[in-house]
Amino acid sequence: MLARLGAPELPIGTTTSGPRIALEHGPDGDGFVRAPSDHGLTLRGDGPRGLLYAVYDLLEALGCRWPAPGAERIPRYTRVLLPTHAIADRPALERRGLVIGHDHALARAEEWISWAARNRLNTIVVHTTIRAPAFGACRLSSWRARRRSLLPLIRARGMRLELGGHHLRDLLPRRLFRVEPELFRHDGARRTADHNLCVSSPRALAFARRTAAAFFQAYPEAEVYHLWPDDLRVGGWCRCPRCAALSPADQALTAINALAEALPERRRTARVAYLAYHDTEEPPAAVAPHPAVQLLFAPRLRSYAEGIGGPANAPVANRLRRCAAVFTRPGSPGPALFEYYLDGILFKSAPPPLAQTIAADLRAYHGMGASAVYALLTGDRPLCYASPNAYCFARLAWAPDSDPAEILLAYATARAPRAATDLALAYAELAGAWRPILERSATAEAPGETIRPRDPVATPPADVLDAILAPRRAAERRLDAMATGADALARGRAAWDAAMNAEPGLAPERSEWELGALLLGFLHARQKLYVLADREAAPPLLAEALAEAQAALDAMLAWAQEHVPPAARGEHLLFRAPFQLQLDHIADRHLLTPLARFGLRVRRAGDLARYAIGLDWR
Repeated sequence: MLARLGAPELPIGTTTSGPRIALEHGPDGDGFVRAPSDHGLTLRGDGPRGLLYAVYDLLEALGCRWPAPGAERIPRYTRVLLPTHAIADRPALERRGLVIGHDHALARAEEWISWAARNRLNTIVVHTTIRAPAFGACRLSSWRARRRSLLPLIRARGMRLELGGHHLRDLLPRRLFRVEPELFRHDGARRTADHNLCVSSPRALAFARRTAAAFFQAYPEAEVYHLWPDDLRVGGWCRCPRCAALSPADQALTAINALAEALPERRRTARVAYLAYHDTEEPPAAVAPHPAVQLLFAPRLRSYAEGIGGPANAPVANRLRRCAAVFTRPGSPGPALFEYYLDGILFKSAPPPLAQTIAADLRAYHGMGASAVYALLTGDRPLCYASPNAYCFARLAWAPDSDPAEILLAYATARAPRAATDLALAYAELAGAWRPILERSATAEAPGETIRPRDPVATPPADVLDAILAPRRAAERRLDAMATGADALARGRAAWDAAMNAEPGLAPERSEWELGALLLGFLHARQKLYVLADREAAPPLLAEALAEAQAALDAMLAWAQEHVPPAARGEHLLFRAPFQLQLDHIADRHLLTPLARFGLRVRRAGDLARYAIGLDWR
């Protein structure tokens, strides 16, 4: 690398009498020291990985940058001058991880792994599923196909590997239900083969334990195994007489403790993660964790308009502290946090710029004694360009007290030195436009049990950012706050125009920014439509608002036609379908004749079938 900067080739040896860069490391750790000496520099890491970070830190001091996977900024000098000042650095958080959460990301894993190591992340989590189609996770078969080529890259960089996902139900084959239904959960009326197992059944736990042992043996490369319960907000637990007294958290921990017992004795440092998520965020009260179980807290139902320590997130932070009190033992690591800064499913295929929130989160998590933080990289399509949230997360996970505005500017400088100020401004304006969308009250109730409606037009799907059924006053306040977003987006587009004039190679990144702007335009138009419907506006006014929202949605679909590869388009359109159903819901209730309402349902059923045909069902 020094030769690429313009330095002469340096011989590698165990001794030398001339100028040199001495490389040393201890047994373990990520901290490092760079010290000038009479003969050059000494780089020393606490462990091999710390030495690697010392090398990358030296290269950064010489002007090298890696802002995103596949992107680098390597200067060229006529003479390379080594820095003359000493530094010592170490991370605030012990484990800093990237969660590869879709086959789209796994296909580019080489670039992501290299980028992660260069930006001082030390853990790769491969989030897997065995179900088809695979939403929000990599197929376990995809990891098997790729691990022979990817494991050497991970190990060469000294990185940790973690593996798994919502696999608890997979440990008890559904075919057993016909012969032993008592192994499966009771839904309050009868035994059912869906979702999680009956944790009061010794045979169910024994079967899951044996299957988990086979999983551990098949994937010995992982240091932490993730065998989580089903991905439900509520409702997947057993209600048989023996289980009914146990909370969802106690049922989940009972199952995870059984799996931890199956870890091989020779792998004393291996762990099984307990996922505190949705209805298991409340800490277990009747069951204590096995020593090999570690807490992974995933606060998906929160406000991303502010940090986890802010007023709107106080209930979530309180649950985290109470969970940590249950799982943290003397000598054990603090809680691990599973965050969503790169989640294209939660954020409707366009994660907002979150530098300020990430910084506030990581300062708070560090203050709570967290030992690890991970960012989920998933979505419904391949990215045109990686979000700057990735760079901000990596830098802030190492040093949470850093200024997020400075880190965003450093990203922009690495990306486009001649247009750094404009690029940083474009993201700042987009972040401001997003804030009213991301706000979530501390008193907001978590959505109830997921019910699959027979008529999705009458009951359209909604997620965290779909505040379409809020009380009128709250909906109107949100609409007023969203109105300022148009001006922010206009300023952002002007900044992008200036940046593109100076750095024409930014087109893929701008397309991602533009999708975020289009999404905000739609969310504003949808909010206006629902507020008018709640006010019982006259049909012509409602029809005009519906046409405006439909045009905004059509603009996003046109973007997809240009930027989403055909192989991924079915999944992307399926995740866009709730938006159309939400608009249809207003037309159905207020504007259409009975015959037109019937025709609308026929068309939407055809659309959903067409999207499903386009999915990969392997």
